[in-house]
Amino acid sequence: MRTALRWIRADLRSHRLPSALVVMATAGTVAALLLAAMLLGTADPWQRQFQQAQAPQVRIDTGPPPAADQAGDDAALAALSRLPGVTSLTPQQHTADATLIGLRRPGSPPEAGTGSGDRLPLVLRADVPGAPRALITEGRWLDPTVLNGLVLERSSADAAWARSGDQVAVLGARGQLLNLQVIGVADSPDRIRYPEAGSGLGWVLPETLDLVQPDPAAQGRTFGLHLSDPDTANYAAQRAVNTIGTNRVTKLATWMDARASRQQDDQVVGLLLGLCGLAALLAAALAVAGAASGRIRGRTGDIALLKALGFTPGQITRMFTGQHLMLAGTGVLLGGTAATTVARLWPALAHGPGAPYRALPLGLPITGTVTAVALSAIGLGAALPAYRAAKVSPVPPADDAQLDSGTPRPARLGALRRLPPALVLGLGSALRHRGQSTVTVLRLAVPIVACTLALSTWATLDVLAQTSGGGMTAATLTVRPASGDSTEQTDGLRQALATDPAATGVYPGTELEALAPGQSATLTLRALGTTAQPFPFAVVEGREIQAADEAVAGQGALDLLNAGVGQWVRVTTAGTPRILHIVGRNVEPERGGRVLSTSLDTLDRPGDAPHPAYYRMVLRSGSDPAEVQRELPGRTGLGGQLDIRPTPDPAARLAVLRVSVVGLVVLLALIALAEILTATAGGLREHHHDLGLLRAIGLTPRQAGAMMATRGAALAAGGVVLGTAVGIPLARWLIDLQGREGGIGEGIARAPSIGSLLALAAVTAVTAAALPAVGVARLPGRRTEQRR
Repeated sequence: MRTALRWIRADLRSHRLPSALVVMATAGTVAALLLAAMLLGTADPWQRQFQQAQAPQVRIDTGPPPAADQAGDDAALAALSRLPGVTSLTPQQHTADATLIGLRRPGSPPEAGTGSGDRLPLVLRADVPGAPRALITEGRWLDPTVLNGLVLERSSADAAWARSGDQVAVLGARGQLLNLQVIGVADSPDRIRYPEAGSGLGWVLPETLDLVQPDPAAQGRTFGLHLSDPDTANYAAQRAVNTIGTNRVTKLATWMDARASRQQDDQVVGLLLGLCGLAALLAAALAVAGAASGRIRGRTGDIALLKALGFTPGQITRMFTGQHLMLAGTGVLLGGTAATTVARLWPALAHGPGAPYRALPLGLPITGTVTAVALSAIGLGAALPAYRAAKVSPVPPADDAQLDSGTPRPARLGALRRLPPALVLGLGSALRHRGQSTVTVLRLAVPIVACTLALSTWATLDVLAQTSGGGMTAATLTVRPASGDSTEQTDGLRQALATDPAATGVYPGTELEALAPGQSATLTLRALGTTAQPFPFAVVEGREIQAADEAVAGQGALDLLNAGVGQWVRVTTAGTPRILHIVGRNVEPERGGRVLSTSLDTLDRPGDAPHPAYYRMVLRSGSDPAEVQRELPGRTGLGGQLDIRPTPDPAARLAVLRVSVVGLVVLLALIALAEILTATAGGLREHHHDLGLLRAIGLTPRQAGAMMATRGAALAAGGVVLGTAVGIPLARWLIDLQGREGGIGEGIARAPSIGSLLALAAVTAVTAAALPAVGVARLPGRRTEQRR
């Protein structure tokens, strides 16, 4: 045992950099896998919060009841409590629609108009005794002594840049301005987050709600259903809508919708970390196998001496395997510590309010499984060459190294064309040992494939970004009148916006909540543009809107409607059925893709809005949305009469995905560097005697270094070409698959730019060329020649 430990210590001292790379690669891989498991398993903290808040499995929002049918409304609620599977109803809460004027974004310039920040639609609920309360994450709950108190749902507070203690302004139903104090920020587990929900959420006292909506008959209602079997939520929601009446229901959501809203972005990051983590684990195992195999080939004589001293084949196998398991174990400890630290800081992984502290966020079974998989992969990668080491004969092998006589045909052709000798010999060396070169290229291609996936994710985020520089969706501003809604005012606003030099088009729009067939979920019906001037939707399948009653749908809407392009669908808005022809599928990153877009000409039914609620202003290429937002009130001469908001950036909320991409690229670069070091060491060892003979026949030290650099660059180029050739189609398929599952749809995947691919190839090739050249410069033969 003592001899084995001395061997391991001496081997680690002589290979410090490769050993450190194994530790760092294992640590990064384990951290990525643990974080991926945490993100993909975020249902666990959500489930805990859902139960702690005693949230209902079905949440229904209704409009105000008919003034003459209050008794019928009470009877409908009583009938709901008797539905099969419904265990109880939450107390009914009054609601009112309002507009929250958020605080000014840090670093942004002051804006003209009422308030200082962006506006977002807000639904206020009156707190009543017995109603389930959201979980306070900051501040405190409503206090009856503070009449101007407001508790904001967390995603709404983030959108408004508001925190506990801030003063915000709320526009009431009649345009009155109320100053409220945010006394708390809460997390509502049964709520779809903003902006997917279409509106923010807040809680106030009943007296405060009467100030926002002074007419009690115009106040809406909300209540929830507790079910004995949560899996029947869709069926229970359908029965509830039939009981209340489709003309009363304004919004409907189940616990499955709320969970999907919480998990959507986290699952995207988790999938990227998981896929690249598994690829990194495979690449790390291959790198360990290659490094161990190279060390064994380089120290065959020493291994033979150990066997001559009495080491058994089993002891040699255990010695080599244990050495690499020790390195992997150190990496596992570092990776687990890093993952635990990140989990404490990541909001999606942090413990919910009142949740017990756990040293292992995933628990012992999953953490142990990830650790065992990582150690098994590294151990298996080291065990295979260790088994070959055990078969070494105890008699030291003779030095049979010799200069190969055969020259590959490409090298002979290069010599005939009088190419530089270093180039010919380097390419010939890479082609002569086809088996070893192929293995090196394959091992290097594995991290390149994963790196291509990460770079493709970055490129896709760039395309999805709402920029004026050519994003997938046009850069737009949403403009609303700050007060008043007359037809004359909106028409004048459209004319004023159309004359602005930054606008390429101004399109009237409005939005309605629609019940899907089956009446178990709601989606957004967006009327934008007209048939004479259609809005430029990013249609990736089918065609654009050309006539009334035609629509384009996001992938989430198609999934909800169980329909495809070319089919007719039936939706219900405020009790009015509508039959629409889906003529195309567009890229719809908002609200999980659950948006059905049509033209304003389609809204010709009784009860439809008589005029647009807003105008969508499409900007010219090269225009800065923030600058246009700041200068538009002055250019139009409307001053503070405008409420201007940029269209939400669908890629902004996935900023953490960019951080993950950077971390994964660094991790994969470490693994690729370990592979290059292994290939360099193997090449120098195999060509040690060749270089001496080549120098004897006139090859200068510089030419010898250039020959080995050429060999390394050729192998690296082969790995990059193979990795990108496999990685780009695989990345496009995986990203489109995730886009379909996430509601955005297929057709969003983009390959990395030519510049990034060239940079990847250049960095890899330069590293693979520089390391052999440095190794040749350190060979004893060159120093001897210099002394002579």
